[in-house]
Amino acid sequence: MTTPLLSALVSTYRGERWLRGCLDSLLAQTARDRLEVIVVDAASPEREGELVRAFRQQHPELPIQYVRTEVREPTSEAFDRATALARGRYLTTANTDDRHHPEFAATMLAVLEQCPQYGIAYADTAITNRDNETWAANTARLRFRWPDYTPAVALNCCLFGAQPVWRRAVHAEIGGWDPALKHANDQDLFLRIARRFGAVRVDAVLGLFLQRPDSNAGSANRAASLADACRVFRRHRQAWTLDEIVPGATAGGPFATAAAWCEVGNLCALGPYTDGELALAAYRRALEQPLTGDAAARVRHAFAINSGCVLAAAGATAAACSALRLARDGDDRRHNLALLAAAGERPPALRTMRFITLDDPVVEASRRGAVVLLTDGGQIWPAASRQVPWDVFEGPNGVPWSAAETAAVLQSTP
Repeated sequence: MTTPLLSALVSTYRGERWLRGCLDSLLAQTARDRLEVIVVDAASPEREGELVRAFRQQHPELPIQYVRTEVREPTSEAFDRATALARGRYLTTANTDDRHHPEFAATMLAVLEQCPQYGIAYADTAITNRDNETWAANTARLRFRWPDYTPAVALNCCLFGAQPVWRRAVHAEIGGWDPALKHANDQDLFLRIARRFGAVRVDAVLGLFLQRPDSNAGSANRAASLADACRVFRRHRQAWTLDEIVPGATAGGPFATAAAWCEVGNLCALGPYTDGELALAAYRRALEQPLTGDAAARVRHAFAINSGCVLAAAGATAAACSALRLARDGDDRRHNLALLAAAGERPPALRTMRFITLDDPVVEASRRGAVVLLTDGGQIWPAASRQVPWDVFEGPNGVPWSAAETAAVLQSTP
């Protein structure tokens, strides 16, 4: 039997109504001869096993491993089990209710084969609200356009999506899925991979995501999913060093270090997974740098303005006013004080307040995102984009999209 290049990991529990479509989507891959599928049935009360056995008889050309556990187990354990069974050099998750573009495997494999500097690659996904639509026939009019990868962006928002592809070898260094995380275990794993091995976005829509309220991250589980994600982001924001988030920060001197800490504080304060405590701690680290003269004055001003904004949004009005009054007089200070005065008992929203960034070449360089473009002739072309970490996620509910866009991008993909 030919060794596969890509192993698709499928975890199923009460997923019978979607599983056939999931397998059909994988069978439709133009690179199916380099693909294997591993289905872990977490003691589902439905008939996934019968479905898989029938599918294998009908389509022996698609290698499928099937494992049924004796008791229900969480997705972290199921994916660890599937990872241990995988033979492919690369891995991807294939949720039963999501679908793939026929060129998904070929494109993602080409990117990682040609770009060994990256450990994980991810692409955009179209969004549907209807069960079991296919790539060839779907009603999607929106897509998740994920940000390009930078460490700071990765610590600001979820950007890997549901269908990334990563190198199986990374698990020898970063371990497996965290069983303590029920909803954001994938985000945690992908951040660990990106931290150690790098990540890149593929500028194409290569998947079809089913948005449904009862999914693991759907609206019915929003509170638990948000709490899990915030836990993951806090863990990683505290674990990554400043030079991992803003490369070269400490080597750039005290002001570059202060500017980098200000950047970290802002990404913690202004992203979708806000952490005011960590933001304030980062601003204090900026203030601690040994600076004099105008440089010290700039850092003190940024500390006063940004700390005041975070305290105001947290409802600590008196402390916020005290902090803001330490800042130099100017439009930012007056704007924020006016918002605070007008807010009354209801704290002003963070996004309505004016934060300060400290301009420095090291910080500017850290905002260059990693993306690969698919060009004429089937070339994979690494590129870079400028991204402010807290202003990168275009539309949490998706942005306009049409299938013609993807067809144009992929017309000459290898």
